[in-house]
Amino acid sequence: MKSVVVIAAAVLFLAYYCNEPVPDGVTQPWVYAAMGIYFRTLGHVARLGENLGIARDAHIRRATISGVTNIARKFKSDHRTGLHVTDTTFDGVKVRIYEPAAVHPAGDRRTGLVYFHGGGWAQVAMDDLDELMAYIPKQLGNVLVAVDFRLAPEHQFPASFDDCLVATKFFLRHAEDYNVDPSRVGVGGDSAGGNLAAAVAISMTKEKEFPKLKVQALLYPALQAFDFNTASYKDYGHLSPLTTDLMISFWLWYLNDDLSSLELLKTNNHTTDALKKSQFAGYLNHNIVSTPLNKKDVEFPSIEKIETILDPRFAPLMANDADVKKLPPTYVMTCEYDVLRDEGVAYARRLEKLGVAVQHDHYKHGFHCCLIDINTIDVAREAMENYVSYLKKNL
Repeated sequence: MKSVVVIAAAVLFLAYYCNEPVPDGVTQPWVYAAMGIYFRTLGHVARLGENLGIARDAHIRRATISGVTNIARKFKSDHRTGLHVTDTTFDGVKVRIYEPAAVHPAGDRRTGLVYFHGGGWAQVAMDDLDELMAYIPKQLGNVLVAVDFRLAPEHQFPASFDDCLVATKFFLRHAEDYNVDPSRVGVGGDSAGGNLAAAVAISMTKEKEFPKLKVQALLYPALQAFDFNTASYKDYGHLSPLTTDLMISFWLWYLNDDLSSLELLKTNNHTTDALKKSQFAGYLNHNIVSTPLNKKDVEFPSIEKIETILDPRFAPLMANDADVKKLPPTYVMTCEYDVLRDEGVAYARRLEKLGVAVQHDHYKHGFHCCLIDINTIDVAREAMENYVSYLKKNL
């Protein structure tokens, strides 16, 4: 009798645990469910490991993802075929350079893309997205520089941003050494990498001694830590692979490595009434009739470094209009089932309103992290084909 009870309990537990919510609009529900279960399990394991004193939550996530990625890679063909791949450093920053092996016509320089990987500034190492980053130069025939920036929580803001900016400047300065036209170099990235690309693009508008960036090309970017009650956070914040709690954890690991204020951010109690009526709120919600507010006049709750949420190097959506107007032509990808959807949409609309050339591709069947497997996930393959097409036309 005991064995029957144990088996029944195990079956019920598995049925409950594997009952992953899948939005009706997702066209490959089994893929979404599998990813959701994987990332939900990863979260449970990471929190348990931290509670047991084994390692930090973020570090367990990173090690587990890298381990699973390495195992999966053994069952796939070599995704680097046709490329020369070199690991080196640019002014002390680790980078990986992907160059097409095919001979390029003499005197005809290639285009270049400096790419920043996603993973919440903490959860994913550069190696884990090697396949995605190799795909771009293979299809585009360009030179891609992937930046292995320092990760949170051991390295907090502005470490990741600083590494990305340093690497971008170095490549622009030495582009011709890689047979790249320095006037045809852009920046790109996915998720947290999209955040870094947008932040670098804004900073480069202030640089006079470097060629202007040709494009910024952002894939479901994280752009603001101001409002965690947007419609997309409300509608999809309970869904894996990117829940509201996890996204706020990423922001806090990057900001100050202190998750004790997570609930304050989740309820938007990290901003004041004055801020909620200011131009900063208007950058995200264009329906707000905002009152101009100087950053120096803002009083924040007692959360370490919380004023950084208005720094465009940390949250690019908070850049002022004068800087936004100077940005290069921009590509923004957003997905319907993604807590980051609304800020990507708001950014694209704002740039367009300020006169920046924008292409915004929104995927009604898309979800965050879909780009993790462009061979299996249909919407990911479509998105990357469109991404490469944009770069071919605009780099």
